[in-house]
Amino acid sequence: MKLRERYPQLQNPAVVKAMVVRSVYASMALEDQTVSLERLQALYEQTGPKPAAAAGR
Repeated sequence: MKLRERYPQLQNPAVVKAMVVRSVYASMALEDQTVSLERLQALYEQTGPKPAAAAGR
């Protein structure tokens, strides 16, 4: 059984984004390296999937 089959909410990109952003924010806060949530969300957006046409270059 795959992870996405066991947890169908992982198919929702907004849920995955929220989980990643909160996890990174909390990890950095534990190391006294606070970054705003807005900045983390912007960085997450930059790591999105590449268009198929650009992947072949």
